[in-house]
Amino acid sequence: MSGIRNWRRQAGSLLVWWAVVTLVLVLLSAALGRPVTLVGCGASAVLLIAVGEAVNGLRQRLRHRTRRAG
Repeated sequence: MSGIRNWRRQAGSLLVWWAVVTLVLVLLSAALGRPVTLVGCGASAVLLIAVGEAVNGLRQRLRHRTRRAG
């Protein structure tokens, strides 16, 4: 049961990050006078979050590997 709860917590966290990043991108595009659709900002937010999560996973893996070796 804890695996499902952990998965839901992770999914909820990513959903909140996606909403926040999408909103920031929409507001930033409006402030710069370059209107972008909500769908475009949402897609960009998905890309930014995916790259950030991938880099974070690599960083944690490398940290774990260096602690084992050292």
